[in-house]
Amino acid sequence: MRFSSRRRKNIILVILMIMVVGMAIGYSALSSYLTINGTSNVASDFRVVFTDIQEGTMNSATTVNKTYSGTTATFQVKLDKPGSNAEYIVTVENQGKLDAYLESIEGIDEANNKAPTYITFSVKDLNLNEKLGVDETKTFKVIVSYNMAATEIPEESKQLTLTLNYSQDTGAQLPDVVGTFEEPVIKDGLIPVMYDAEGNTVKADTNGYWYNYEAKEWANAVAVTTDSRTTYQSAPAGTPINEDDVLAYYVWIPRYRYKLWNVDGVSNEQEIEIEFETTSATKAEGTQNGEWLTHPAFTFGGEEIPGFWFGKFELTGTGESPTIKPNLKSLTSQNMATQFSTIQSMASDTYGLTTYDSHPFKNMEWGAVTYLTYSKYGRCTSGVCEEVWINNVNTGTGIEDQGIQWGPSITGCSGQTVSASVKNNMTSCESGRDYKQAGVKASTTNNIYGIYDMSGGTWERAMAAIASPEGTFQSAYSGFTEQPDSKYFDLYPNTTSSTDFSNGKLGDATKEVRKKEGTNANGWYNDYGYFPYTASAPWFGRGGYARYGTGAGLFGVDDSSGGAGSNGGARAVLAP
Repeated sequence: MRFSSRRRKNIILVILMIMVVGMAIGYSALSSYLTINGTSNVASDFRVVFTDIQEGTMNSATTVNKTYSGTTATFQVKLDKPGSNAEYIVTVENQGKLDAYLESIEGIDEANNKAPTYITFSVKDLNLNEKLGVDETKTFKVIVSYNMAATEIPEESKQLTLTLNYSQDTGAQLPDVVGTFEEPVIKDGLIPVMYDAEGNTVKADTNGYWYNYEAKEWANAVAVTTDSRTTYQSAPAGTPINEDDVLAYYVWIPRYRYKLWNVDGVSNEQEIEIEFETTSATKAEGTQNGEWLTHPAFTFGGEEIPGFWFGKFELTGTGESPTIKPNLKSLTSQNMATQFSTIQSMASDTYGLTTYDSHPFKNMEWGAVTYLTYSKYGRCTSGVCEEVWINNVNTGTGIEDQGIQWGPSITGCSGQTVSASVKNNMTSCESGRDYKQAGVKASTTNNIYGIYDMSGGTWERAMAAIASPEGTFQSAYSGFTEQPDSKYFDLYPNTTSSTDFSNGKLGDATKEVRKKEGTNANGWYNDYGYFPYTASAPWFGRGGYARYGTGAGLFGVDDSSGGAGSNGGARAVLAP
């Protein structure tokens, strides 16, 4: 136990939650029984006890019983159906003579990883290292949720033993908090969403089951039309979101640090070690293998941010009315400067996103999504990772000099194999392979809660370019007349070879994920790797194109002139 070398007094509050299922002829019912138990064997000068329990938001849930006394609290709640959740507001008080702080919260992740994963437990408004002075009280929430997408009644009970360890505050420097993250930033007109059992978009309850990164279910949200926005904002959780009302889908990428494994060299495919962190934690600034580094994408314009919203699909719509939606043509044929203006226009009243910073993705933001994807929170389980499948849909002819050979893709599609050959002359996904169905193989999470089109689709041009040999900005055909602001743009030193990745940056998914040297099939999973090095094509393209087969993937890199091409797409990001 931490700080074992010094004297201390502590109190451990143990919360025991049990989910019990009952079946009856003609109907099914879910009952959950939640018990809080605490024991204390320390002197009376160090005393943290329960002093109150109140119902919070109850969604299709009924309290059966609740009592508390000293360090023991007990309550039972009945949840009626998928989508139900119960919230209890619990108060603890420091009635001793010594200040205390919350040293650890244990047991949530372990319990939520156990079957059935669609029943989850959570504690909110309770922060590690938070001080609880003499005679002070602390109020926090205990929540039990039943995922609205669940299609079955669990056959066994589910139990959580949650330990809250309060320790004496000696005034010593406390360690940084890692392993947790701040809530996704929902403001303005952004609507938190989930997906029901059929894959339909429904409003989420931010006090209940909304996301579960341990279960690879990342937080999702949508921007909706002006006419429908107020209705959805005031609607109860579970309200279906009409697809015609949706303007853009986003996925939250929470702030994290990762363990460096290949600072300079080559490496094979592997699970990337990640720890979530808050903005209040001291940034990890590792530079050598085995050290931790706070991912650079979470420093935006000099500000430390808790995360960012990444477009769930490639940009769609038109330059005048951009969208981020599935089953549509990717928006292409824009140069980089026009693409930048198009995406910035989404931070407006039309989308209800006026206080967000909307911008095209940088290499660093692509890297942050990629590393999260190839961690235990994405496509890796018990150290074994599965490659994201390709979107192999091409709306062009595939034939040179006959119409548009390589045109836009269709968003949210997946091929029939991980590196399937291109499908030309398409107007939609192959049957059964859209984002709700088998298309989830092309998602960063292998389910509907992830991000699509990152392998194949169109070449997505990053706001990143190499400098001239003199170190100056090179515009090429991008349409920029001067270098963009550094918070929107990653500038790289000049290099002289497409196989020289030495100027790649830690975190951008370039040099750290090289598998080979001296070849352009050098990325993990043999993704195509061509580092920009010429003045005519200084910009970065990411992810590969629909026809690239094995060469497409999240580790794919290519050069671009930055000009308006029929197979050059874009991806939007919202910084809070």
